[in-house]
Amino acid sequence: MREMCAGTEARTVDSTDGVGSEGIDSGVGENVTTTIVRRIRPGRDDEFADWIQSGLGLARMFPGFLGGGWLKESSTSDVCVIVLRFETRTALDNWLRSALRGGWLRTGANIAEELPEERVTTAVNLFERP
Repeated sequence: MREMCAGTEARTVDSTDGVGSEGIDSGVGENVTTTIVRRIRPGRDDEFADWIQSGLGLARMFPGFLGGGWLKESSTSDVCVIVLRFETRTALDNWLRSALRGGWLRTGANIAEELPEERVTTAVNLFERP
């Protein structure tokens, strides 16, 4: 597992592209945290780790990115929660809708699938899921 950087709260709401986004209510100038849940395709764990790290590297170059990371539910799980934090809701939305992110997502289509119906509603849910 790679290093994880996240605050103590992570709440989500539906967004137009199925990504849980919003977390900490974000008016202008307030930080926002989002979670994205993905299922790693069988036999792709190492590729997934590299792919996620490259995506985080791209996000680091994006205006307003404050940090992020990922974690698996358990050592044997194929479900992974990605946490991203941005300075504002606008910065997050810009990243989620960016061509840069879109291109990166396409490179991982055979590595993992997004689980848009999965929502992480609190920090506890990052570790204990129903």
